Amino acid sequence: MSFPDLFDHFDHVYIVNLPYRDDRRRETIADFARVGVSIPNDHITFFEASRPTEKGEFPSIGSLGNFLSQTRVLADALERGFERILICEDDLELNDLPDATVAKVLSDLKTTHWSIAALGYLEPEIPPADTVGLSEWTGGTRGTQFWAIQGDSIRAFHDYLELVRSRPSGHPEGGSMFFDGAFNMVRTIVPDTTFRLATPCLAGQRSSRTDIHDLRFYDRVEPFRSIVGALRKVMNRAKG
Repeated sequence: MSFPDLFDHFDHVYIVNLPYRDDRRRETIADFARVGVSIPNDHITFFEASRPTEKGEFPSIGSLGNFLSQTRVLADALERGFERILICEDDLELNDLPDATVAKVLSDLKTTHWSIAALGYLEPEIPPADTVGLSEWTGGTRGTQFWAIQGDSIRAFHDYLELVRSRPSGHPEGGSMFFDGAFNMVRTIVPDTTFRLATPCLAGQRSSRTDIHDLRFYDRVEPFRSIVGALRKVMNRAKG
């Protein structure tokens, strides 16, 4: 079993992508092709991300856009009656892992109880235990490149995100924050949310220009923007 088998386990696989980020779209298509999956298809689709014009109380326009996009993915899954979905960011990079490792994660997805599973992340950097598969995890995480959700938790998380967006920043139960913050808080705020972490991490993050944080000068001003873009491509090829 390998990544194609993992994708097949879900009712649908969403890849969140801003329409103007065709660079990320091309790179994601290439990354999936590397593991034997041709996208987009009926099962794995690009989902048009949101890009608001005002940030409100959110840290940035991009952070609100990401928050809205993740909420809309869950709403789409509810509308279409999906029971188990996988959500990907368009800058994910599937890690080179033995098929047996991916197979163990898939086996645990099928046989253990979970509500939300972080399959690809930036932190924790070190696996919580010397194990392979899905581990129980009560600590924080950073990065939502590759995560899964199923059952009643799809509606519960959607409704929680709607509440967070309606609240002021700093609210004790979550308000106007980065999606990563809500991803961590929902586990303690919403009852019966069982969170698991894939060990080892199945996907990392490609180097690319951010859409969530404010851009640094070298991503705004030419010729630095073109130079940095070229360097990122070199870095990503080197990692591959």
